[in-house]
Amino acid sequence: MGLVTPLGHTVTTTWENLLKARSGIGPLSLFDVSTFPVRIAAEVKHFDESSITLPEELHRFAGRATKFCLAATGEALKNAGVDLKVLDPAQIGISLGASEEMFTLSKFGEAFVEENIYRSLEKGDLSVLRSTKQLGQIWPLRKCAHMTSHILSIVYNLHGPLSASSTACASSTHAIGKAMRIIEHGDADMMIAGGTDSCLSEFSVAGFYLLGALSENNEHPEKASRPFDLKRNGFILGEGAAILILEELHHALERGATIIGELKGFGASSNAYRITDSPPDGRGPDQAMAMALDDAGLLPGDVDHINAHGTSTQINDRSETVAIKKVFGDAAYAIPISANKSMLGHPIAGAGAIELVISLLTIHHNIIPPTINYEIPDPDCDLDYVPNEPRAQAVNTVLSNSFAFGGQNASLLVARYDEG
Repeated sequence: MGLVTPLGHTVTTTWENLLKARSGIGPLSLFDVSTFPVRIAAEVKHFDESSITLPEELHRFAGRATKFCLAATGEALKNAGVDLKVLDPAQIGISLGASEEMFTLSKFGEAFVEENIYRSLEKGDLSVLRSTKQLGQIWPLRKCAHMTSHILSIVYNLHGPLSASSTACASSTHAIGKAMRIIEHGDADMMIAGGTDSCLSEFSVAGFYLLGALSENNEHPEKASRPFDLKRNGFILGEGAAILILEELHHALERGATIIGELKGFGASSNAYRITDSPPDGRGPDQAMAMALDDAGLLPGDVDHINAHGTSTQINDRSETVAIKKVFGDAAYAIPISANKSMLGHPIAGAGAIELVISLLTIHHNIIPPTINYEIPDPDCDLDYVPNEPRAQAVNTVLSNSFAFGGQNASLLVARYDEG
């Protein structure tokens, strides 16, 4: 596994800071936010681009999110002991949920000659585009969700199946589910799977603010994300990347891989409700969770922990709670639930993959990370959300949820690997 998050640039540092209940949320510094009503985010700070391998000719196609993904991929391959020189590149594929929206107004001059461009376009005089700079020429490609997958395939010379998922906050969860299916169908022995995002731009902050989705707690950013708490008032935009090396069991055993866990189940659904709201009755999310359980051949009582989508919005947290109760019944009250976004913010397309890595670490260490800032219980959210401090207990199975804008839902079920 590999991670780049607001809490650290590796799996180890991210996990350590999660268990210390630290917040990765602070003042937004990637552009001038002095006139914005929302001035906080979960940024990846002090990222060292020299840590990544990227041919010169690909630099202009790789934005911030892609560079995060390259770093996470390098760590994952190293941790997995993968020697690409001895493996068949046709049997290694890529499945990512990614977004490369990182284009701030401050960088507009890097793409276009700014003089009179608005006036020219307003008059329909497109001759101004003839002076477009290189970044402007390639921007239609660079911003595509599939670009990161293409860059990884070139950097690592991988010829296997390539997939890109673009389902907002569920993108990387869908991508990992697709990778699982590709291996199950025999189309690859190994998949580089996960996701990345960096949408911290004027456009995203302004857009999500106008939707009423963001917290405006600028004075206390570390307290701003408070999933399931009665006083929650919106999510915090974040960024980051996570990569998992998924492998067919016999292939992993033959090369002597250290197996971290087993991906047992995947479920996906659509709410068919609204673009920005979650259904009050939990429909859609309940179907995805039930499908993941069925795919894994497990019963609700077999789940030891739920890694919630838990965005810290009034509607989403309430809807997810209802959905969990529909699937697990009375057993829902006995299952510890935690929301990583209380510390990491919401990395959008990268969220599900980051949370799945954390789910596997939860199993490996038998420690459940907390939901921080949980202070005032909400009568409508009355489950066990592991408030404020990590909890040590045996964990063998985790259900990880991602429920996205637009109504796309995906759930993954991971379990401790049983050598028997």
